[in-house]
Amino acid sequence: MEYLAGIDLGTSSVKALITDLGGRPVGSGKSGYEIHIPKAGYAQQDPSQWWDAVKSAVAKALKASCVPPDKILGIGLSGQMHGMVALGSDGAPVYPAIIHLDQRSAKEREDVLRAAGDLIKSDLLNQPGAGMLICSLLWLKNNRPAVYGKIKSVMLPKDYIRYRLTGAIGCDYTDASSTFAYSVKNNKWCMPLIKKLGLKTDIWPDTAAPFDVAGNISQSAAAETGLSPKTKVVMGGGDSAMALIGNGIVKEGTTVCNIGTASQIAAFIRNPPEKPDLRCQIWCHAVPERWYVQGGTLNGCNTINWLRDKVLHDSASFKELDEGAAEVPAGSDRLIFIPFLSGERTPFMDPAAKGVYFGLGMNHDLRHIFRATMEGVSFNLCECAKIFDSMGISSQKLIFSGGGAKSFLWRQITADVLNKPVYTVENTEEACTGAVIMAAVGTGCYGCIEEACEKIVHICKEPVCPVAENVKTYAEQQQIFTELYKNIKNIFPKLQK
Repeated sequence: MEYLAGIDLGTSSVKALITDLGGRPVGSGKSGYEIHIPKAGYAQQDPSQWWDAVKSAVAKALKASCVPPDKILGIGLSGQMHGMVALGSDGAPVYPAIIHLDQRSAKEREDVLRAAGDLIKSDLLNQPGAGMLICSLLWLKNNRPAVYGKIKSVMLPKDYIRYRLTGAIGCDYTDASSTFAYSVKNNKWCMPLIKKLGLKTDIWPDTAAPFDVAGNISQSAAAETGLSPKTKVVMGGGDSAMALIGNGIVKEGTTVCNIGTASQIAAFIRNPPEKPDLRCQIWCHAVPERWYVQGGTLNGCNTINWLRDKVLHDSASFKELDEGAAEVPAGSDRLIFIPFLSGERTPFMDPAAKGVYFGLGMNHDLRHIFRATMEGVSFNLCECAKIFDSMGISSQKLIFSGGGAKSFLWRQITADVLNKPVYTVENTEEACTGAVIMAAVGTGCYGCIEEACEKIVHICKEPVCPVAENVKTYAEQQQIFTELYKNIKNIFPKLQK
């Protein structure tokens, strides 16, 4: 019997999944790592720690599956988007990876925005954000010129893992499209912008489809991971694109709401809009010559991790905290949370934004605070959904995915806030499943992505439905959420150091 595997390099952990050719899981593994914050606004990671975590997760998956490594036909990859890994001539990173949560390049973002000019609507189809590869690269050029001078290649986080697995440097178009250095409309690096910014033109890797084969597991990687040199490795894609595939989103009519470390709401589109309004992102879909619209935010499960680990220092499990929050009525007794702990991208594009609990009273306890934190993330996703509505993107079904989907309470909150039935898929590791599907197509197990999704992805039949009373409560608090942000947004810059 033959198998496939997917590796998803997240913001706080890596997951490895081994499945049969029908996508049924036979073994998985997970290993975590830290986000390093040496200064306020910084968010970086050590790529060598990613690699160590990959080796650990793969070892756990192999042990759990009892699958002989040489029976794994192919491996697909998924990874956190936007971030920058810069390699020197020796193939080693010249600087820690600057990841998507990083806000140090706020000034460079303004420089990139000015330089992009008309290219924004003709080619790039997005606004730049601090933490995107091109802004981080420009920050290095301006602030660490000696480091910048050593760079021979730049790549996104999951590309570094593929490089360690195969020795091949490259990038796929789904991930490249999130760098703001890529023409989303024309599917190639945007050299006019790169040249305007005075950035090196010879450090950008070749791009390919996420299901294209990059190479086989190298002998050195086989020795480190226990994988087989017979196994092919496909390019893989950005985690949002892979999560779309893992949820079976290969046609119009269904929206995905993903709450992982950060959170997103996304939908398939056949063609990019002629006049993008730039309030949401438009990225390249894994299906060739197709795109997707995304409201990509910087908050999600990271907010409840922060609350438990850094504020409460609580040993309680998330299950216990979740159960306590379920005892509190919808709306948390009028306590509202603005979840912008790392600034925000969609829908406000505000790197200076901060987190705020508003309406605290003597009647509130930990249960209210925990529930309000989840509600705040869902309120922000609702702001993104409003943009989809204004673009005429229709949705008959909403699929909820990511770590947040494990909480029935969060599924109910999201159903009530968005006023839609919320579905899930049977395999809860959606980004890993998307990576597996890329491997399935790349190794010829299926003829195309659509065929693979039809066979591998299964939606659970019973949704979580909105509760009318809760819908009314949340609609009122949604208005307060929006008004609150508008009234305090000009104060946030005064808090900057």
